[in-house]
Amino acid sequence: EKVVDNIARVPAEDLPSHREAQRWDFSKRLTELMDELLPKLAVVTQKVNTYTGTDYSGIEALRKEIKEQEKLVKARRLAIEEAKEALDAAHAQQASSQKEVVALLERKHSWSAADLERYMSLIRSEHVNDQAVREAKEAVSTAENALEESRTQLERRERAQYHEEQIWSDTIRRNSTWVTFGLMGLNIFLLLLSLIVLEPWRRRRMVREIKNALEAHKAATEAVPTVVPAVAPSVAAPVVEAEIEKAPEPVSTQPEKDQAVETAIPQPLPNEAEEAKIESIPLEDIVPNDAGPDTAPDAAVPGAAPLTLEDLDPQQSIDIEEEIKARTPLEYWQRRISAEAQDLLSEKTISIRKIDLTTVIAQSAAAGAFITGALIVLLR
Repeated sequence: EKVVDNIARVPAEDLPSHREAQRWDFSKRLTELMDELLPKLAVVTQKVNTYTGTDYSGIEALRKEIKEQEKLVKARRLAIEEAKEALDAAHAQQASSQKEVVALLERKHSWSAADLERYMSLIRSEHVNDQAVREAKEAVSTAENALEESRTQLERRERAQYHEEQIWSDTIRRNSTWVTFGLMGLNIFLLLLSLIVLEPWRRRRMVREIKNALEAHKAATEAVPTVVPAVAPSVAAPVVEAEIEKAPEPVSTQPEKDQAVETAIPQPLPNEAEEAKIESIPLEDIVPNDAGPDTAPDAAVPGAAPLTLEDLDPQQSIDIEEEIKARTPLEYWQRRISAEAQDLLSEKTISIRKIDLTTVIAQSAAAGAFITGALIVLLR
């Protein structure tokens, strides 16, 4: 019997190794991108620092030079020690030869041929020893002079490093000061701009919205009296008829005559009590529930009279036409600028949406960075 391979194979894409390989590829690409980006950022940073006068590479080179100078001082100090050791050796050689000469002279009467030869060699080496001592002294003096020169150079370079670092720090502080002033100026400019441009625009928009709301409310209040009388009689008629039917009929001894009179006389109208009862019926009970939106009056605050433009306080009313209409005469702009300048120093409380405040802050930061860069370019 043939064996059938019906095993469900797991796709390679579902295995962790596949995802790990993808992650590894992404990591390698990211590493390559960073390797390419970091040198470019370093070059850009170097150019910016050089242009703004905050480049620290010169001070770093000076620090390296100082370290090399310190090594040179140490080497020359060792050279002095070696020269002094050589001088001490030359002095010791000269002293030993002189002692030997003195010892030979003390027993001069008993010299042998070897003693004579030794004495002659010591006399000849006297000049050599003196010359070696002089050379050792000169070497020590030269080494000391070189050490003193290297120390002086080291002190000079250290003072130069301190001076350059002070200049670099002053440049950083000066740039920071200008950046701070630029940001402050930008913030003040944006604040004035928002007060001169943003607030009038918001005021005009608010005026338009209030005007539209007042017009809509006025139209609604004018439409309510025309709708209610048209609906009320049609609804109140059955109520009136029901009240009339409930009224007791008068006892009459002449039914035929009364019937003739009733046929000749129309239906009696409700008396004053019935009219008062009808008028006391609320409007919500008269108007049917399925009334359309056109017949329903606008909801208002109970007990409050409708607000109209004539009811506003003249001191608190807004001249909408003057606010909306754009005028170009010079007097209008002078009056407008004077009013805005006085409004900047007033104690009026204003309200602003959070999104508008966030937008102003973001614009302030962006404009501050731009103006700061422009100021740095101009000052350089």
